[in-house]
Amino acid sequence: MTAPPPLPASSVRTAPPRDAAQGFVTGLAWLTIALGGLGVATGLLQLLPASAPSDPNLQLMLDALRGGTLPLPPMLRWTLAHAVEISLVSIVLSALLLWLGWGLLKRLEWARLGFIAYLLVGTVLTFGIVWLVPAVIEQMVAMQPGLSSPDQPLPPELTGLKTMATAFSAGIAVVFAALHGAIAWKLCTAAVRRQFKPLV
Repeated sequence: MTAPPPLPASSVRTAPPRDAAQGFVTGLAWLTIALGGLGVATGLLQLLPASAPSDPNLQLMLDALRGGTLPLPPMLRWTLAHAVEISLVSIVLSALLLWLGWGLLKRLEWARLGFIAYLLVGTVLTFGIVWLVPAVIEQMVAMQPGLSSPDQPLPPELTGLKTMATAFSAGIAVVFAALHGAIAWKLCTAAVRRQFKPLV
């Protein structure tokens, strides 16, 4: 008994190779949608107790914060007093990210350009937060009894802590800047741009 002849090469179906650029955009879109949805949900959860406190003591504390009578560091006092506004800004930015993710999934050109702009603004803000780190460290130390006072410089033994925290924050900002830059560069490549519908 003889074996059947081999099938012609043209009749064997092979799956086309997966388009790496298409997979990159699809994965980025779904990741963006997930992060945007999570940000909106988190912002709403933070907004509920901040906008409608049920505890009378919490309401008294918020009134004291807004009136400036509670002895807290200025930055912390401002953050707690504007918790509602901060939550609203977080919800708006997360909703924008969710919208851009949907646009990337639909391969809309405005979403590609908007996402690149979102990355650039996020990178600038990340480096802006690094600039605030020394002030945050000083105010946190000032809250600890006997370590320092708001009007006095940090003790020499704590100066290294501020330097380390600033350097660590700067390192994180550089990593995020590199990641954002790589994503923005990838979105500008020809293989990715071909997938998006032109604006006009």
